[in-house]
Amino acid sequence: MPKIKKVKGGKLNLIKYFIWIPWICSIIVFFVRAGGFLGFDFFFETTYGISIVEPTAYVIYYGVILLVVILSLTAGKRAFCHYVCWIAPFMVIGTKVSDWLRIPKLHLKTNKDNCSGCKACSVKCPMSLDVMEMVEREEMKNTECILCGECVDICSKKAIAYSFRK
Repeated sequence: MPKIKKVKGGKLNLIKYFIWIPWICSIIVFFVRAGGFLGFDFFFETTYGISIVEPTAYVIYYGVILLVVILSLTAGKRAFCHYVCWIAPFMVIGTKVSDWLRIPKLHLKTNKDNCSGCKACSVKCPMSLDVMEMVEREEMKNTECILCGECVDICSKKAIAYSFRK
C-alpha cells in the first residue's frame, strides 16, 4: 500500500483566515451594490450565469480546481482544506458561537482506557490530525476536525464515539 503524504499543519493553517477576510468583505460589498435584500439577483454582474456560451466564466472554476490539485500533489492530503479553504472559518466561528451560547451539537468523545495505542485513528484521519494524541489527552477538540467519523469507524476498541450535548 503506497504511503499517503499527510499535511503537517501549523502556522500555514492561518492562510485561510487571511483569504476569508477579503472574501467575506467582497460578498458584503457586492450584496450592497446589488441593492441589498430588495435588489438581490443571484446572477448579478454575470451575462448568462456560468454557461458554455461564455467559457471565460470557467477561469475561476478551473483555477480553484488547479489549486486543489497542485496543493494535494505538493503539500499532501487535504492541503487545500488546511491551508486555503475560505469556508473553514465559518465552521470555526460556528463552533465557537455554539460553545459560547451552550447550544447542543455533535462532537467526539473519548474513553482513554479503551485505547490500545494502535494509531489506526490517526492513520485513517483524512485531515491528518494526531487523533491518538487527542485521545490520550481526553480532549477531542481540534478546529481542523470535520467530524467525518473515520476515527470512530476504525477504532475496534470503541475508544472514540460521537456524542450530542452542550
